[in-house]
Amino acid sequence: MEIEKPHTQLEVRYFVIAQHEFGLKQVQIVDKVFENFGISITQSAVSKIISKYKEDGTVEDRPKSGRPKKLTETQEGMIIEAVLENRTLNATRVFQDNSLNPQGKSHVSARTISRTLKSRGLIDSTDLVEHINEDCMEERLAFAAFCQQTNFNWERVIFTDECDLFPDKQGNLHYRRFKGERVDLDLGPMERWDVRKVKVWGSISYNGVGTLVRYQGTVKKELYIEFLQEILLKDFPLLKGTKTRQGKFILQQDNASPHVALDTKKFIEGNRISTLKWPSNSPDLSIIENVWSFVKEELFKKNDSLETADDTWEEIQKIWHGQVNLLLPKLYSSLPNRMKTVIELEGKRIN
Repeated sequence: MEIEKPHTQLEVRYFVIAQHEFGLKQVQIVDKVFENFGISITQSAVSKIISKYKEDGTVEDRPKSGRPKKLTETQEGMIIEAVLENRTLNATRVFQDNSLNPQGKSHVSARTISRTLKSRGLIDSTDLVEHINEDCMEERLAFAAFCQQTNFNWERVIFTDECDLFPDKQGNLHYRRFKGERVDLDLGPMERWDVRKVKVWGSISYNGVGTLVRYQGTVKKELYIEFLQEILLKDFPLLKGTKTRQGKFILQQDNASPHVALDTKKFIEGNRISTLKWPSNSPDLSIIENVWSFVKEELFKKNDSLETADDTWEEIQKIWHGQVNLLLPKLYSSLPNRMKTVIELEGKRIN
């Protein structure tokens, strides 16, 4: 079955070059691409296209000498057809389907299948940038501008968050669609029941991770305050300030209900803890979200060997204490550039 994409990558690239030669700025080109193709691209992508054109005199890809494709045209066609018939069929389920992947793990992985779908223009809804309202964009823009203008010291910030972790990748409703294609579905998070799921709360600092806590049920303000008092302040006692001086560290938390509850605010103020006024709808700015993504990827690699929640919890602790620390310096160093990108995008989400 031959699948045609609504717009080829080359068409978009040549359009970018044309707009650049007309004298448009990168941020204007981003808007023009969305207006003409219904595709969201970043200024960084525009910059790379222009740089490639200046270096090579073309926007076409160089010939590749990599490994041969693992899937034949017939196999790719079967997978594409199956996904077009059921757009909620994600790469993991294709990977587990013996009729679509008869040779199993020894042949292709879920990642290979995902790359194949993307190369044919079918993008997973969870990979698309979420649009946010103008008030949120203004709030994000003001926050990023403040951080840039004050040369904010991110190494002082302790990031905290909760997360549900399990070895499968089906935490959200996945839907494959072509770029620019409208979908009348609620693509938000859905409750995922998995006997291996573990709920955790944790914190990270520039110098290393804090204690990771496993909990049951829902984090309400009472439990959250307990986390702050019994875990966070013991891990990072210099978060606390005094009447005459601020604490050495600053607390980052999102705007979830238990984080902004009146009792939580009283506890924070009573311990003279400095906090960041975090902008709404901004998980793309929080580096602890990258940590959770990394942990999920590592768990997914052990999908077949983890059978219970206790197995998952044991593996999570190994990843948390053995691998996450290596990521932190690079993640912290990315924060000034994230603020710069938010300013360039005028408050829009970072892809």
